[in-house]
Amino acid sequence: MRHSNSTRINAVPRIVAAVGGFMALLGCNLAPAQLPPFLSDVEDTTAFIALPTRQAWINAPAAIVVTERGLTNSREQRIGLVNQTAVRGDNMMTLRARVVDGQMQGRFRYEEFLRRIGGLPAPFTTMKSGDLLTGEDALGMYLWAENRIGSNTICVLGLRRLDTGMRQMPGDTNVLDVMMRNCVNGDVDAALEPMMASSIGNAAGAAAASAEGSIQMLSPLAGPTP
Repeated sequence: MRHSNSTRINAVPRIVAAVGGFMALLGCNLAPAQLPPFLSDVEDTTAFIALPTRQAWINAPAAIVVTERGLTNSREQRIGLVNQTAVRGDNMMTLRARVVDGQMQGRFRYEEFLRRIGGLPAPFTTMKSGDLLTGEDALGMYLWAENRIGSNTICVLGLRRLDTGMRQMPGDTNVLDVMMRNCVNGDVDAALEPMMASSIGNAAGAAAASAEGSIQMLSPLAGPTP
C-alpha cells in the first residue's frame, strides 16, 4: 500500500510529539546526582554546640566553655580556657578528631590544619612553621612557640598530633590534632600545662597520669551527632 506525501507530512508532528514526551519522561528519571558537599562548605555552615565542660576530650581544669561540631569524617571541639592576663584574645584549645589513612597517621600537616581551623591566633598570626620549637613528653613530640609580654606575662602556642597508639580517640576517629593558645602570668611550664600528657592524655574529670608517667586509657568519647 502506498502512502501519499500528505500522509507522511501529517505524521511528522505526531512523531516529534511522541519523541518529546518520551524525552520528558526520561528527564523525570535522570535528575542530576546529588554530590556530597565540599568540606569547606560543611565547615562554613556547621555551627558549634555548647557542651558541659565534663564532655571535653581532654582533662582541662581551666576550661570555662566547651563547644563541638560534627564535620565530614571528623569532629571538632573548642575549649575556652581562663585568661587572667591583659593580652587580647581568648585562651583556646582547638581539637580536631578525624579519620586518617594508616600511613599518614603520624604526620602532622601544619598548613592543612591551620587552614581548616582558620589560621593562627594572636599574637602568633605571622609565625611560620620554621619558628616552632620541639618538645617531648610521655605522649611523644609536640611543637610550640612563646611570646613574652612585659616582665611576667607569657603566651605560648602549642601544636601536636595524637593517634590511637597514644590514647583512645573520640568516637571512631584515629587521630587528634591539637592547637592551643595560652597566655598566663607565670612561666612556660604553666602556659604549656593544658597540652601536656597529664592533661591531653585523659578526658575531662579523669585522673592525671601517674607519677611514673603512665597514661590512663579511657573508653572512646562520642560527642552529640548533629
